[in-house]
Amino acid sequence: MANGLLYYRTLTTQDDDDDGGSTSYSDPQNLPSGQKLEFTFPTDLLESINEVYSNNIKRSPIPNQDGTRKVNVQENGLESYTITINGVFKKAPEAGISTIRNMRKIKQVDAHHIYGIFGLEVDNATQYNIDPTDLKGLHIISTTIGYKSPQVARYDFQIQLGFGGTL
Repeated sequence: MANGLLYYRTLTTQDDDDDGGSTSYSDPQNLPSGQKLEFTFPTDLLESINEVYSNNIKRSPIPNQDGTRKVNVQENGLESYTITINGVFKKAPEAGISTIRNMRKIKQVDAHHIYGIFGLEVDNATQYNIDPTDLKGLHIISTTIGYKSPQVARYDFQIQLGFGGTL
């Protein structure tokens, strides 16, 4: 996969401001280095993105004396929306691992980003790009980090992000 960026915003690095203009942090690439995890081909790779979307549908079977079968359906909107990213750190994996460990420990919402402070930007999969605002955002649900070879030359990771807000 191509270059990507997982980042978070704070009250001082939010994208939008009250006068409708943009800030110096409009482009997530301009965020401080501790607020972003960059995936740059070929050393630190964002290998895959998986999306899971679930509707909140309630199904109620209705018993009938005459033997007919009926199921009522109640639409309750969105139940959950998650994005899982998988990748590899090859160059200086300790920096990427440290960044993930720090990101997962911080408060996942703030006064402006009430649905999540995290954003995702992927060059060749722009349909997954989400920049956190007061209307939507991502938060970290879980992380997995490890390696699979006897010679530790690369670390694999998985980050599950939950969506909050309005699609």
